[in-house]
Amino acid sequence: MRHLSAVDGWRRFGEPRFRTYHYLALAQGVVSVLAGFDVVIPWALAMGCPPFAAILLGVLPLAGGMAQLVVPRLLDRTSGNLRGLTIMIAAIGEPRGLYFAALAGLYAAGLISGPVALVALSVLIAITSVLSSITNANLLSWHSAVLPDQDRRLVVPRLMAVSLAIGALLLLPMAVLLDSLVHGMGTYAYALPFVVSGVLGVAEIWVLLQLRHPGQVIVPPAAQTADNEPTPALNRHFRSTTINALGMGITPSFSVLIISVLGMTAGFSMMVGAIGTLTMVVAAAFFGDRLTRGSSSRMLRGSFGIRAMAMTAALLTWPLPALAPALIIAASMLGSIGFASGQLAANERLFRLVSGPQVLRHYARYLARTSGAMTFGQLFSAGVIALSGPVAPAFAALYGASALIRVFAFRDARNPARAADQPSEVPVLPAPASAGGA
Repeated sequence: MRHLSAVDGWRRFGEPRFRTYHYLALAQGVVSVLAGFDVVIPWALAMGCPPFAAILLGVLPLAGGMAQLVVPRLLDRTSGNLRGLTIMIAAIGEPRGLYFAALAGLYAAGLISGPVALVALSVLIAITSVLSSITNANLLSWHSAVLPDQDRRLVVPRLMAVSLAIGALLLLPMAVLLDSLVHGMGTYAYALPFVVSGVLGVAEIWVLLQLRHPGQVIVPPAAQTADNEPTPALNRHFRSTTINALGMGITPSFSVLIISVLGMTAGFSMMVGAIGTLTMVVAAAFFGDRLTRGSSSRMLRGSFGIRAMAMTAALLTWPLPALAPALIIAASMLGSIGFASGQLAANERLFRLVSGPQVLRHYARYLARTSGAMTFGQLFSAGVIALSGPVAPAFAALYGASALIRVFAFRDARNPARAADQPSEVPVLPAPASAGGA
């Protein structure tokens, strides 16, 4: 099989036979960005959420990662009905923007107080993030089950790139619009992006119904499989990505830094998020093309170095305050490049290191470890900020620690086993794989 050029790959992805995936990218892009933390954290801060508590909101979605451990059991209990399970979970979790919009309206109308709204928001994030995480993981398994390996390598990175592009292109004008609407409407304005997200979340369910049926997907019990135990190369992969995840968890949210520490507007915070997302689009397209004929381990290691540079750029906002806006944008862009390349590389590396239904089991272990590391990091970060307040030294120390941890991850990922490092044909199996870390 000859390798496609980037242009040829995008031309093939644009073929009518992938039309359903185009619709899926549209829906997922709108849902993930307009009901994501680029909008939620500024809204929470506007409702009086303390900065440390805003960071704790980021801990809640990590439960979704650890929830992956139950996926093999759920598939067993549903007789391998991956399609039905995924659609049922998505039907509850993907229209979450409508839940957020209702809560925004109740708070803005004065029907509930700020503390009650924040507690309700925390509950909604906790529940919907678990459901969304399982949905996304199951969709990766679904794509692998219905697409030949050549098409999987074509579709998955481009699906990610288009989804991110759509979300970012919506977030930029939404950021400008929200800054003006908040002055006239107050926190009612935040209901607008949430309503748009919720409507596309409902549309996403229709799109899922149009995907090809993945058939019956059951992960054999661990005791019945010879490849249940991780290999040394897989253990190295787990370890380096877990170290990186700890660094990701320690990193304070850029939204909190921009609004609570640097005193800039929510609109600028959302613009930074949109610029980062657009950068991620370009990075996903570029690295997705390179990954089809390159080393996943080297790309993953490089992503750790890029993330260390991103944290260093954020750290420089204190000695160079006049350049703070430019440095924050640079940090966001570098972090997005590191995230996109790392996500794609970690995803592909797991496919190259593990075959068969065991990918589901090892993916669940991997995601539980990285989610646990991020949870610990975010709890630590929130604790530091709660004790010190939203002051520059605390944030500077946390960004510095995050950069140093990424350097450790970079060093740990040296000299990986060469086997399974280059592109290889992977059987058409229900095998989700994803990466965490930004």
